[in-house]
Amino acid sequence: MAGNHKKDHVFTVNVFEIKKEKMKHVIIGNGIAGISVAETIRKSRSGDEIIMIGNESVPSYWRANLTKYILGSTPEEKMRVKPEGWLEKNEIHPITGEVRQINSEAGNIIYQTGDREDTLEFDRLCVATGASPIMLKIPGHNLPEVLTYRSLQDANYLKSRLRDIKRMVVIGGGVLGLEVVEITVKSGIHCTIFQLGSKIGLPLVDDQAAEILLRRVTGRDGTHEQGAEVMFDVQAKEFLELNGHVQGIRLKDDSFVPCDMVVICIGIAANPQLFENSGLSFECGLVVDAHQQTSVPGIYGAGDCVIYPNESGQMVPTRTWVTSRIQGKTAGFNMCDIPCLLFDEGPMYNASYLFDMFYTVMGEFNAVGEEYQSYSSQPDECSYRKIIFKNDRVVGAMMLGNRNGDQAIRRLIAQNVEIVAEADKKSLLDPAFDPNDLATQGVEYIMY
Repeated sequence: MAGNHKKDHVFTVNVFEIKKEKMKHVIIGNGIAGISVAETIRKSRSGDEIIMIGNESVPSYWRANLTKYILGSTPEEKMRVKPEGWLEKNEIHPITGEVRQINSEAGNIIYQTGDREDTLEFDRLCVATGASPIMLKIPGHNLPEVLTYRSLQDANYLKSRLRDIKRMVVIGGGVLGLEVVEITVKSGIHCTIFQLGSKIGLPLVDDQAAEILLRRVTGRDGTHEQGAEVMFDVQAKEFLELNGHVQGIRLKDDSFVPCDMVVICIGIAANPQLFENSGLSFECGLVVDAHQQTSVPGIYGAGDCVIYPNESGQMVPTRTWVTSRIQGKTAGFNMCDIPCLLFDEGPMYNASYLFDMFYTVMGEFNAVGEEYQSYSSQPDECSYRKIIFKNDRVVGAMMLGNRNGDQAIRRLIAQNVEIVAEADKKSLLDPAFDPNDLATQGVEYIMY
């Protein structure tokens, strides 16, 4: 697995020397990573040519807001990442098409638009294609009511069918799966979650947070009149049909679960075919270094399609929107010969929702081992906080529900502040924690 790789990928930075007054940058992908690459290049080099190729015909949109879009709290016009006319104003040329081949040695790509195939040369290239949802390929997976959930097209289809659905099964209780569960529960539809293992909310939660989340999702905390049913350690064997439509799922123990729609959220994966014969290193994802450069000088990667060295030096997949954005900026700067490292903006940080609960994770939020020391608390029924130390320094944190004070904790991580006293360490668990209090006790840190 990519998460078990150690940091043994060290590439030379900017040895691909191009000293041109005007360079040609090609970006494959127009999600948040690709947009961030383009924006950074344009701010850094106003005269360069920028071409962005995307395989969706709609403008770049906020993928994290798909749930709010379906539920009606975010209108379609608010889904755009950039306002109308932004590409034209910044002289970024968009192409709607599918890239078929990357020729790193020749310095070009081959892409297809409709029935036409073209070649496009580049001085610098960034691959920010994202990743595609994994389909559970068992009998019946091609039925019209068996779908994955990740794109605006997926969201529009689900939105159009909500009135017709009586019973939904969501396979996978991770972040995306719980988004679908929220839509289903708030739409008054009976929902069942199939989850391998014993916890939902992975990889963002530990055992205690998972239990709090489970009570919320199932309605046992009293927040929702109707919650979802969660079935742990079950595996689907076959999607059963009646007159060409799904009517239920046969499990591996031969039991039957009725439903009229199935949404599969079991993970995402980069497309390995794009990198065949490209000369680029690919190991469950496009391999990049801390400058977002691939194994080929002048070619960079960003977003969900890459694996990168995290703060501990392990090669890990990109999991969050914030990381994708920062990777895009990092790649963009380095493509302009402006040296930049991934964590120059500070420790990894991501904040969003699990089901309908706020969460924040930062730094080494799920680190375990003898060298780590963790403190946790549950301030109320719907909140959880955990702070992780290493050598008396904060290295990670996770917050579920109330996430007040998260920026103060992030600054403590970024500034590598030493906190020795047990009482001071535990004080960070208080949502009302004020880091200035540490300064009065001799800790060399003052919030500014």
